[in-house]
Amino acid sequence: MLGSIVQPLVITLDDIDLSLISALIGLAVTIPVTYLIVDRVVARHDRKKLEPVEKLAKERLRSKLGVGFLTTFLITLVIDITSAVGEKKNLSKDVLSLHIEKLKGAQSDLEMLLGVYNNVLDVKTTHLTSSVILFIEHLQEDFEYLSQIYPKPPTRIHASHIEDVILKTVRLTKEELEGLETDSVQIRALEEWLTNYTRTRIAEPEAREMIEVSGKHRIG
Repeated sequence: MLGSIVQPLVITLDDIDLSLISALIGLAVTIPVTYLIVDRVVARHDRKKLEPVEKLAKERLRSKLGVGFLTTFLITLVIDITSAVGEKKNLSKDVLSLHIEKLKGAQSDLEMLLGVYNNVLDVKTTHLTSSVILFIEHLQEDFEYLSQIYPKPPTRIHASHIEDVILKTVRLTKEELEGLETDSVQIRALEEWLTNYTRTRIAEPEAREMIEVSGKHRIG
């Protein structure tokens, strides 16, 4: 009686194929999702570990770009170059050497910070820092040129070029400091002062000429 009720379980080859395919499909969906979840957890964990490093990087950038260092120095440069043109005199060798060394130091410091903290800084901050470095190098070349032509004083054209580069550098620095969530009241005031200072200065007309500076850029 019992044997006639219980029917034997028959598993066909088709059933095995379907089960295997279902299992493979399940793995194909589950494994990538699992890896994605793990990757996100690891990424969040890594970011949390790097937060103190990122904070330190931003603090050091603020220090190098802020009013107490780079920005104040740039204002000193524009006053020196404008005064030299206005009084039709050269900058002393010692002053030129000091400016060149400070520009080299600022460039080197920013390059070092960028190299050390590149992995924790956002793309915009890295790009702005690189741009500031390029302008500092540009200014370095300009003052090296003044050292080469010494004792000739800077021309009005060259002085205007230097003032323009300094103003662009100040504006880039302001943008970066704002991105670093730094109070930008002082840097904005310096930008405004520099803009008005160079705009209102009365210059004597001068014949335009092309100047080759360090073989890398020309002024004219």
